[in-house]
Amino acid sequence: MSIRKLRPSEVESSIRMSEFAFQYEMTEEERKERIKLTDPNETWVIEEEGQIISKTAVIPFHVYVDGRPVSMGGVSGVVTWPEHRRNGLVSQLLKHALKQMKEDGQLLSFLFPFSIPFYRKFGWELFADNESITLTRDQLPPRKQHKGIVKRIDKDYTMIEDVYHTWAKRYSGAIVRDEKWWDQSVFKRKKGTLAAYYNEELTVTGYMIYEVKGRKMTVHEMIWLDGDARHGLWSFITNHDSMIDTATIKTVAHDRLPFLLTDPKVKREVSSYFMARIVNVKEFLSIYPFTIENNTPPIILHITDEFCPWNDGTYIIVKKDGQIDVRFFQTQKDSEKEIGASCQHPPKKGLRLSVQSLTAVLFNYQPADVLHEEEWIVGDHETLKLLNKSTPALKPFLYDFF
Repeated sequence: MSIRKLRPSEVESSIRMSEFAFQYEMTEEERKERIKLTDPNETWVIEEEGQIISKTAVIPFHVYVDGRPVSMGGVSGVVTWPEHRRNGLVSQLLKHALKQMKEDGQLLSFLFPFSIPFYRKFGWELFADNESITLTRDQLPPRKQHKGIVKRIDKDYTMIEDVYHTWAKRYSGAIVRDEKWWDQSVFKRKKGTLAAYYNEELTVTGYMIYEVKGRKMTVHEMIWLDGDARHGLWSFITNHDSMIDTATIKTVAHDRLPFLLTDPKVKREVSSYFMARIVNVKEFLSIYPFTIENNTPPIILHITDEFCPWNDGTYIIVKKDGQIDVRFFQTQKDSEKEIGASCQHPPKKGLRLSVQSLTAVLFNYQPADVLHEEEWIVGDHETLKLLNKSTPALKPFLYDFF
């Protein structure tokens, strides 16, 4: 039994393996297109007696964290044939993949879970929800004056990418989309029409990807950069009132959109969406946008990471000469295996938490004081206050899927 990369000659069988596991079936045309777009170098497999028995893909991305692109490995297509399940194969694959992510400089890893408890065992944690709001025709906002116009346009990412990236920098976790991702994922997954809002200067300041079918409008993506663009897009939606009974918009969970409606008492469905994992805690803490003031006492964190032992240890975070400085003292049991100083007598002060809890706090999915109250974080109140004060109010969200 060995772990290796998928070979080009095995791409089709790998795709059929996913079809079986996730219970869908492509047409021959769709399968040929998927084969053409699949990069075998992104998939790790476990082979036994010449047969692939388990596999996972790791797709290279960058995501925004407080407006800064950070390298991320997107885990997808985790599959094991039924006769080989519950033998620890997924654990072996994920451990191998995470080591490779660390070597490749990917500080984070995201995935969409089939089971949240399952992936929590390996260090991933929820970090983003999504929300769908549904309005009846009577709840559609009244048309408002706006200075620009809405045009339905071809699905050309160059027309809207500036709007997307300006908006995405406001949300931590949003994917830094490139041409390949726009064409091969966004526009393929999100069926229908692209409409753009042009302001007085004929600059695009908003857009929506939507479809109308069976007297229902579904808005897969709706982004505006100012109130004028929002008025224009909503008026465009309302202009479909003779064609639709309902309009459903996928949007940022717990955000402003329902409040801005004329009638906010709409149907709202919030669901857990993506999970995140910090692959390299020291490096991520070093670039994280802490709001620490000079001469502030250090923030001491004792992190446990059973699945990635290189993260296990004590971190002392201080602001020095205007820069964040992170000192790392690795848990002694692993100090001979990984690079980093060991700490035989870690300080008693500080907070003790898992890498999952750290991820939830740093993405602002859950406040540190809430996790402390629920005993997911244990430690002194002084450090807790420092961490709360130093963690920026990031908004976690992503519009994508992989």
